[in-house]
Amino acid sequence: MENGVRLKDLNIFIGPNCSGKSNFISMLKFLKDCVVTGSEDEQGRKYENAVSLLGGTNILNKNISPPSDVRFCYHFSSTEKIPDGLNFDVRLFVGARNSKVTLSEESLSDSVNAGRPFYYYKYHDREIGKGIVSYYDNSHSGRSHSEHIDNIPNNSLGLSLTHKLLKESENPPERTPVYKIAGELTDIIGGWYFYNANDMNLEKIRTSEPKIGQSDIFLSKSGHNLALVVENLIQEDVDFEESLSKAMRSILPTTRRFRPIRTGLMSVSLQWHFEESEECFYLNEMSDGAVRMLCWAVTLLSPKVPGLLVIDEPELGLHVSWMPILAEWIKLASHNTQVIICTHSPDLLDYFTDHIENIFCFSSEDRKHFSVSPLSEGRLLRNLDEGWKIGDLYRVGDPAVGGWPW
Repeated sequence: MENGVRLKDLNIFIGPNCSGKSNFISMLKFLKDCVVTGSEDEQGRKYENAVSLLGGTNILNKNISPPSDVRFCYHFSSTEKIPDGLNFDVRLFVGARNSKVTLSEESLSDSVNAGRPFYYYKYHDREIGKGIVSYYDNSHSGRSHSEHIDNIPNNSLGLSLTHKLLKESENPPERTPVYKIAGELTDIIGGWYFYNANDMNLEKIRTSEPKIGQSDIFLSKSGHNLALVVENLIQEDVDFEESLSKAMRSILPTTRRFRPIRTGLMSVSLQWHFEESEECFYLNEMSDGAVRMLCWAVTLLSPKVPGLLVIDEPELGLHVSWMPILAEWIKLASHNTQVIICTHSPDLLDYFTDHIENIFCFSSEDRKHFSVSPLSEGRLLRNLDEGWKIGDLYRVGDPAVGGWPW
């Protein structure tokens, strides 16, 4: 990727296949896969699994010529818990074919002082297995010094191991700010959720009757815990049942009520009630498109949203008349969390014409170097004044929009 991307609350990614969209998402998912909660002994296995999902020594594509370095830079904006924002920088060393991908450098710093940032830590920067961690001279001083750390493994992200690495430190946690900041950042990353419409298992969604008592409030990758998620969200927010019924009414107007129902002693299922019908319907009696829209409604309209929500091709299997409804749900979700949508659908893009500044186009000239840029309203102004929508321009391959492979 030739340039970075500054994400907004709402982000719509377009571009042809092999233009970098999936790679961008993979870089975000790589970070979560490395730091998701688990025991310290499991961190090496999590890292190795995350690398394998990136392609192993063919990281992201087959154009990496080993030995080489691959650098990932992540910027986190200021929040209440991280007032100075953060820069997380990782370099991976890709060895010869069939060798392992190891860490060659890792650092965490603030993002306020661009000239002289405060580094919480630097690992492997001068010598593999060694690094430094900052500590304050005293708990009330703004001055800091560095403490040297040895025996840092290079088959796990140090972010996940910082607490373990500092167990033998002479400085207490209140003087070593990375104790707190690493935990805060790990919690943020652990709250990212990734969905791909191709991964939804409609058979499991229809037939699963999950056990009550589990605390799921986010849909699984396959969607098999849908009934349990709906049950738990309604228990937390009683108004969610009516919100969900209203959402289903927007795609099937004769919907009267949608609700979870107990089956047996410890299981839950979902019922769909329609006007002028005494019978209730279950998911195995509903169309594929209706079930998919239900999954997106639960995900996008939930009162409990993840810290980052990524959905790849949500339009798959949906009727074109539902695109404005789906687009509206996506916009509503972006008011509560950060959303990334990857799409190839001009029918869905039509309904983001009022959010041109949130659309990013990915492109690649040689399949080795990728670029991404936001759409320019200035370049599109004449077309928009003539009544064109973004999806229309996408359909005809207008160069001001891009997205087509020629």
